[in-house]
Amino acid sequence: MPPKQRVVFLDWLRVIACFMVMVVHASECVYSNDYSFSFPSELGRWSVCLINGFVRPAVPLFLMASAYLLVPLRTDTGTFFRKRLMRVVVPFALWLIIYAVLPALWGEISIETAKANLAQIAINFIPRASHLWFIYMLLGIYIIMPVLTPWLERVSRREEECYILLWLFTTLFWHAHEIFGDIFGECWWNPFPLFYYVSGYVGYVILAHYIRKYLDWDMKKTLAVALPCFLAGYGICIWWFYTRSFTVDEVRLLELSWQTTSFAPVLMSFGAFMLIKQINYSGKKVYGAVMSISAVSYGMYLMHMLFLPYIFAPLNEVLPVPVTIFATATLTYLATYLVSRAISMLKIGKYIVG
Repeated sequence: MPPKQRVVFLDWLRVIACFMVMVVHASECVYSNDYSFSFPSELGRWSVCLINGFVRPAVPLFLMASAYLLVPLRTDTGTFFRKRLMRVVVPFALWLIIYAVLPALWGEISIETAKANLAQIAINFIPRASHLWFIYMLLGIYIIMPVLTPWLERVSRREEECYILLWLFTTLFWHAHEIFGDIFGECWWNPFPLFYYVSGYVGYVILAHYIRKYLDWDMKKTLAVALPCFLAGYGICIWWFYTRSFTVDEVRLLELSWQTTSFAPVLMSFGAFMLIKQINYSGKKVYGAVMSISAVSYGMYLMHMLFLPYIFAPLNEVLPVPVTIFATATLTYLATYLVSRAISMLKIGKYIVG
């Protein structure tokens, strides 16, 4: 597809968001095992706080990019699902299997563990591939897109704004649960309370559609509105994470304000998306490289956790924490791009890297 037919900023967005994801996971290697946490030093604490806090929009940006392009659907439901099956589901299933068994080749896990992993992936991801939670969520969003399409085609701007505001209200629930426990009809026999169906990641889908349809801002307005949103969310993320790092002992409590459907990351994601939307540079050499990375960004995401821990470990022995984080993310990015690009050139490449 010629560059002029592409949505230029979305290619830039995928390139940026993919790197942000790797920064997130490089940062997590410093302090987290998904359940408990510890920091090697005060420099480590501040490095994670400032760097990881800055890249919280990574996952929402990927989701918003898909929604911006896909909703409302422009094909029949069958065609839509067939395309998603080939481009998303097949590579996802393949990489679930790879993560389950491949580490046995170099002795990271035993054959018995590999067999147990194969049984587990029929139900859920394994810890070694915990980043693939995102694909489960994305597939759920794809399932609901044909249902959202008729509504998005008919809803007025004001009505859509009301739903977005309602969704923003639900982003406070992460903190409300800490204070009040179960809320709005939530209980052990009803995990789907009052605002359940207007909460979560579906809000990003509606937000992306709203941006595409109504928010054609120039740079001046973007800087006046989007940049303060990003900085305000970033400030909340920094303050909350840093202060709680002294008072809690579980990662899920430490990262409460970092949850991607929590208020601060939503502010940051809106701001980041609108700022990246201003990128329209499509010079042949630079944009050619951007398109090349964008085309295999899904594959890079799928495979990056095979590389990242092994790149992080030796660097962490000799480099300061902030340098280690960026060096790990950069080297992982380059390695996964080269491998994904090589695989994409195969006849079966699309079934492996999308």
